[in-house]
Amino acid sequence: MIMHKAQRRTTVRNSNIELVRLIAMAMVMLNHSPWGASHYLDASAGYLQRLGSTQLVSFLGNWGGVGDCLFFIISAWFLCDEKQSYAKNVSRCWHLEKQLWFWSIVLFIGCVAVWHVQGNMPGTKSFAALGLKTVFPFAANMWWYPTSYMLFLAVCPLLTQGLRLLTRNQHAALCVGLLLIFGWTPWRLFPLNMGYSVLLFFYLYILVCFVKWHMPDLSVSRSMAYRLLVVGLVVGLGSQLFIQSLLPNRIVWSMWMNSPRCLSSICIALAIVIIATTAKPRYSKVINYIAASTLAVYLVSTHPLADLVLKPLAARTQTGIVAIWQVLAMAAAVYIAALIIDMIRHWVFSWTVDRNAPRQSVWMVSKLKQVRNVGIRLLDRLATSSRSQ
Repeated sequence: MIMHKAQRRTTVRNSNIELVRLIAMAMVMLNHSPWGASHYLDASAGYLQRLGSTQLVSFLGNWGGVGDCLFFIISAWFLCDEKQSYAKNVSRCWHLEKQLWFWSIVLFIGCVAVWHVQGNMPGTKSFAALGLKTVFPFAANMWWYPTSYMLFLAVCPLLTQGLRLLTRNQHAALCVGLLLIFGWTPWRLFPLNMGYSVLLFFYLYILVCFVKWHMPDLSVSRSMAYRLLVVGLVVGLGSQLFIQSLLPNRIVWSMWMNSPRCLSSICIALAIVIIATTAKPRYSKVINYIAASTLAVYLVSTHPLADLVLKPLAARTQTGIVAIWQVLAMAAAVYIAALIIDMIRHWVFSWTVDRNAPRQSVWMVSKLKQVRNVGIRLLDRLATSSRSQ
């Protein structure tokens, strides 16, 4: 998911994979669009007309789980086979943190501007809370995905080493157990859930590692990928169609399609990744450069500024199918604008804060090693003192 300048210099990325990132972000963008504030539903219309509107919005808006799976599985697909390095992961985290700072500050300024125009400044507590998250976007969990991803990178080398020590049967048993607990229970019916946290990434990584290491035929089989895709779509869209038919007056969220831990989302995402990696490689500098900014769309669409701006606009939409097209146009505008702004950020950063990126990473790794060594010495002293007592 994360690319930085040093990586782009040494690696030519398969544009098939980068295109999948763009598609995955479109899914996430649609999921976070302000459907609830628009007037797509005409309450006075008949059952079929109401069902048609809610069903269409349901199908458009419930791809967030698949998008989340796609983003992480793409990263895990390559991480599990590379030589794990804490130094490399620290570099990735530092590059991501700089991007988070840029967007948190820009979007916070946007919030202040909108509040000023609306004449509706929030209370001191709410303002201070958002300001704290702006200054510390990682530590304050401003956005769950990048925070969880950085925490995952910190543990990934050790997790990979531990999984390598398992036999195939032990790893298979672990995957089966996890899927039985988390893979089939939609959140609305069974709230047993690891939530949107680093635990979700551990869970998905364990599954991806098993596929890559112990199911090599599946990881290169397009026919099996298409079967996984069909199964995921039938379960995900089929269940959505059935349940939405029973509730034509409101959108049904968070069923199998919109839960990244559920089998339908995993099957669809895994199938798309297999199809993309087994297709004839294509290399496009344009697609690769644009795809490097996909995270920005997520950061913008899930920030409080999005609600401040988009919900009032959605509330002014017309009634019925026209409102759906208007929300789609809003989503497309946010998607394109975020990409353009972040591509400009990439260019500016390449001449400024990323100019000495390798040196910055080396400095950070050395400081973290010093902190680690101090911690080890303190633990050794505690252990010695406890034995002496």
